[in-house]
Amino acid sequence: MGKLLIYGCGYPSMPSMIKYWNTNRDQQWEVVGYIDDVKFGKVDEYFGYPVVGNEQSIPKFIKQGYYFFNNVASSTDNMEVVANKLSKYNAKLCTLVFPEPPNIDHETVSVGEGSCISPGVFIGTNVNIGRNVLIRVQSIISHETEIGDLCFVAPGVAIMGGVSIGEKTFIGARALIRDNVTVGKNCVVGMGAVVTKSVPDNTTVAGIPAKPIHTKKETNKNMGNLSN
Repeated sequence: MGKLLIYGCGYPSMPSMIKYWNTNRDQQWEVVGYIDDVKFGKVDEYFGYPVVGNEQSIPKFIKQGYYFFNNVASSTDNMEVVANKLSKYNAKLCTLVFPEPPNIDHETVSVGEGSCISPGVFIGTNVNIGRNVLIRVQSIISHETEIGDLCFVAPGVAIMGGVSIGEKTFIGARALIRDNVTVGKNCVVGMGAVVTKSVPDNTTVAGIPAKPIHTKKETNKNMGNLSN
């Protein structure tokens, strides 16, 4: 059984998902606790699991054979910060792909290291998903779709066929992206948006149909861009 530390107190259901994973997988994970650069030293536990360290603790846990999972979900910029910290120490990453056939064709779908494809997700054929990507429950990723590194796909998103999503893009819950559309790098697609046209890099879109409302930098400022 692999020992797993969750980096970032951003998604409290992650340990429960790991328990579900362990019910029917050969690779088993024991969630030892969280590491968090903000909460360590301020709180002892998070939703019943101990907060055992911060970035400075990573080398110690690597020597003990631990794996890590990037659980930061406040923004893709913050996901990248944690991913870079783990990469700096050559940390071993946990990759979780919950869907099973017929909801996924493992022969034609590739998933990068450190990503998590949640239960209830449907993924079509010939789909490539990058590293450190989080795809939440009940989303649909149709055929011939490319999703770049460090993307976040919220629950209930529908991405049609032939879509390209650039790295570090955040897609809000229940958004719909029509077929053969390109969403650039470092974008935000608002909750419930219907994207019918391609979106340039560094752009936030919202509405039905989705239209640009401001830049990603302005979006992060409005959200407060919290560290975890």
